[in-house]
Amino acid sequence: MNLAKAEDTVSRLDARAQACPFAEGWAARVDFIEANGWGWVSGEIVDMEDLVLHDAQMDARLPDQALRATYGLVRARRKARGAGSELQTAHGAVWLAGHRSDPPLMAPSAIDPDEVRPGPGAEARDLVGELVHQVQTLSRGETADSIEAVEEWVQWTRRLPDRAPALLRAATALEGWRLVNPLPRQTFVGGVMVAQALRVSGRTRSCLLAFEAPRRTHLQPPRGFVAAPVAARLAYWLKITAVGAEAGLGEMKRLDLARQVVLKRVGERRTNDRSADLVDLLLARPLVSAPMAAEHLGVAGHTARRLLTNLGASVMEVSGRSRYRAWRL
Repeated sequence: MNLAKAEDTVSRLDARAQACPFAEGWAARVDFIEANGWGWVSGEIVDMEDLVLHDAQMDARLPDQALRATYGLVRARRKARGAGSELQTAHGAVWLAGHRSDPPLMAPSAIDPDEVRPGPGAEARDLVGELVHQVQTLSRGETADSIEAVEEWVQWTRRLPDRAPALLRAATALEGWRLVNPLPRQTFVGGVMVAQALRVSGRTRSCLLAFEAPRRTHLQPPRGFVAAPVAARLAYWLKITAVGAEAGLGEMKRLDLARQVVLKRVGERRTNDRSADLVDLLLARPLVSAPMAAEHLGVAGHTARRLLTNLGASVMEVSGRSRYRAWRL
């Protein structure tokens, strides 16, 4: 399986994020990338520019259902970043999906020790075999109540063996969520809950892992979800974890280099120059328009455009338009 690679890559990403001077901006950027990736995988294809403008409440057109659904993942990841163990409940999942306005307040109830004992013959099975058995015994789609279905999944994940590595349990939980599919219109909720559980448990202290964007290039296991055995599906989710962490590392390194180049360029300017604040905005958003920059800096639109064009070659104009232009770092 891909466990060793996933463990190494996730550990390096978490350590790099902990020491990153723009960790909050990088995390905000990852939220948009993850939402865009989920939209592509689920068929709700949304342009990144529309997603960023919708977040800034500067929509260029009337938001459609695809944009609202995709933006739901951005909102869910922001909620999860500020939540604790109380999110690992059915009401927490419904809150992430946007079906409840009030956040969950109670932590998950304790599990009966008798429920976590291995089943018959479990001692003779290896760890992967035990997890495969857990997936095979998972009830699928037996209730139409989404809250009840999520609660069943939560209780099932808590019965996974504690001796299994955290990332292997996470891969099993992701496969279980895919099978149960309790929230068909917000399939991203399972990945957000798994990433948040890893953070609450201390496996990742400085970041929420991304499971949706890597699926753009690795949509499913080699033989497909239907034909692939359970062990191959667990290996697939571990590969997704490793690919997502590697992409996060690469993006952080690229942004760090671009940030150093731009700050070196603006370091010689006047102390009241707003270019450094503009760099923070560029780090936190995949795309930035002149009105967004003007509102963030509190300056006029033409001043924002001048600041953007004066940042040098590290800031690229990507729209190709003469009006309603957009830049990225």
